[in-house]
Amino acid sequence: MSGVKQFDPEEVLDCAMGVFWERGYEATSIQDLVEATGLNRGSLYATFSDKKQLFLAVLAHYANRVGSPMLAELTDPNPRQAIERMFAAILQRTSDPTQPRGCLITNTALECPQSGDDISRTIAAWIGQQESVLYHVLLHAQATGALPRTRDCRALARFFVGVAQGLNVVHKAMADPAVLHDMVRVAMQVWDAPRALPPSDRSRQKRKRMRQPRHERTSSTRPHNQRQ
Repeated sequence: MSGVKQFDPEEVLDCAMGVFWERGYEATSIQDLVEATGLNRGSLYATFSDKKQLFLAVLAHYANRVGSPMLAELTDPNPRQAIERMFAAILQRTSDPTQPRGCLITNTALECPQSGDDISRTIAAWIGQQESVLYHVLLHAQATGALPRTRDCRALARFFVGVAQGLNVVHKAMADPAVLHDMVRVAMQVWDAPRALPPSDRSRQKRKRMRQPRHERTSSTRPHNQRQ
């Protein structure tokens, strides 16, 4: 029937996603999209209005196809395993040779950091969602005793988001699985790290030590086998 779209929108978004992911938003031309999707310019403009609107649709498509399954790993009832599974999902994606390097969300954040429009807001919303999900996983960890209540869940959530985004950046620059696995291994050690004393407590300990007589301060810092 005349005027009826004779194409699968999901397939079109898949094709466009591959081009944007590989080339980036700015470097992708309408002709690139025409060739990748098999649609003519008129159909693309009639369906998506312009390149930006198509890209926004692609970002939503990517979040649904790639991002949501990754966040689904965080539903594991074991909080630590949930975060490990999120990282495992990222490592699995980066090991797939059929996928472009990096992450479309991360790549776009680096390419368009100050666009100040719907693209930037979409990227910020996605990263904020990732932080929020991680934050609630960490709160659950504290509630179940898996994480000390002295740990700052918000700061930890932001740290794990930073590691996740860092994995994507490093993968885009150098596809070395050993490097990415090392990053995850060291990041998870933060879970077991003792909480550092806040600056105020460190200052109080230093003042207390300075009030000791000199010979006591020297004795307290000398190795045990040297004091005998």
